Amino acid sequence: MQKIYSFLFFLVLTLISTRYFFHQGVPVTHDGNNHLIRFANYKIAVRELQVPPRLAPNLVNGYGYPVFNYNYPLANILSLPFSILNFHYELTFKLLIFTSVSFALLGANSFLRIKKFGKNARIFALTIFALNPYIYTSIIFRGNIGEVMAWSILPWIFYFLEKMRNDSKFLDLNFVYLNLLVTSLFLSHNITAFFASLLLVFYIIVTSWKNIFYLKKTALVFVWAFINALWFWLPALLEKNLIILDDVDLSINYYRHFPTLTQLLTWPIHFGYSYFGSVDSMSYGLGALQVILFILALVFFLQKKSRGNAVFFIALFVLFFAQLSASRPLYDLLPLASFIQFPWRLALLFSIVLLPVSALIFGQLHKPLKNILLAVVILQIIQFWQVKPIDYHHKNIIDYDADAGTTSVNQENMPKTFQFAFFESKKEPVFLLSGQGEIKVSKFYGSFREYSLNLKEKSTIIESTAYFPGWETKVDGQKVNYIDNETIQGRLAYELDAGEYQVKTRFTQNTWPRIIGNSLSFFSLLACLLLWQKVRKNKE
Repeated sequence: MQKIYSFLFFLVLTLISTRYFFHQGVPVTHDGNNHLIRFANYKIAVRELQVPPRLAPNLVNGYGYPVFNYNYPLANILSLPFSILNFHYELTFKLLIFTSVSFALLGANSFLRIKKFGKNARIFALTIFALNPYIYTSIIFRGNIGEVMAWSILPWIFYFLEKMRNDSKFLDLNFVYLNLLVTSLFLSHNITAFFASLLLVFYIIVTSWKNIFYLKKTALVFVWAFINALWFWLPALLEKNLIILDDVDLSINYYRHFPTLTQLLTWPIHFGYSYFGSVDSMSYGLGALQVILFILALVFFLQKKSRGNAVFFIALFVLFFAQLSASRPLYDLLPLASFIQFPWRLALLFSIVLLPVSALIFGQLHKPLKNILLAVVILQIIQFWQVKPIDYHHKNIIDYDADAGTTSVNQENMPKTFQFAFFESKKEPVFLLSGQGEIKVSKFYGSFREYSLNLKEKSTIIESTAYFPGWETKVDGQKVNYIDNETIQGRLAYELDAGEYQVKTRFTQNTWPRIIGNSLSFFSLLACLLLWQKVRKNKE
């Protein structure tokens, strides 16, 4: 009976933020439609033998868009088996979100258990964790599956960090599981992974600075996990100069998106957007419960009632302060920190560290104050139940497959060299910009194509594709050099003399960041698999 009650409790908490998925289509959100299109293009890219995918073949009206080279791949990877089995992308999105929320709650409970919080304190803290305005809006208003996945992984990382604390062996199953979880975090959401890593390092050092064995072990976990994810991160970092990311609005104007103190402390939840300055249509409130607990945390900390969990109290205050404009000097000190785009994103990590803080506070409060908090819990549940998506949308699978957009707000992954302004009215797949001759196309896909040329004179050949490093064209088996000028405007182009030719063009992994990243990650993941098999065998 106890297991049934536990199942129902976790189910209800999961449904708080996912109940609107029991509806045809998906909620209209900022990014949700973009992720569905990426699911489609990830499947298409793999089908066209891009492994790992880096170029979305059908985006930019078929000119190709290297979004996978830079944007967090975990959701796309997990969507792939469903896409191959012909699940609708909308259903896949719902399943991944639902599973992520459930996974987060189970991880949060496991972490609270290992921290030895009582049953009532755990129930209260888990309820607060589920009544999270930031995650709620991420699901039904923003549609950011990457952040939801990062949020779901973090409690499990904290759980295994605690579980591993007293291990006598250096390499064991806890090591392997933590390795895979940190790898997943690194692939879940670029920005969240960066700031979450700072939080995790702070937590490890502050709680274990005398335990050299533990510090060495956790350091190896993080280094190994980063190598596992190097296939993504090395090209993303070293090839960043190839796209316009550094120059777009969201990168250079992050400081204009700091919420005000009033915005953090108010809690109506509603759809909207983040604009420059303090006037926004989007709600940033941390939640009534969360604000009350934040104030109580400050009181507990000043009265020295944090009982060994001071690291979470300190992190809570820092994460609150870092959402305000007064913290801008801290961002200027941290490399890559400006890519946060929206400082209010830190509310996600705020909810993670509030988990043990809320359990600790509830466990030490007197009954009258507990009753007040429980009354606020009921009010916040009522508020959550009244908030609804602004609308739903539904499209066929083929519509997602054929979508010709970019799936990014500022087209920030556009190659710098691609200046062609008329890609919306796409020309034939291959054509002669100058010269005379005949072209016979036998195959033309987003990631590869084959055709023959019969040129009467020296000609300039253009493929209707945006140039990005990795593209290779071989004419009669010999690699050609691409050319560019004010007329070509960053498309694939090359010159040939008169004659007959067989041409093959393919998008490859042939840049040194991709080759090194792919190779190191392959051997690192293989070593992780072998270690897992070894420690399991030894345990048996």
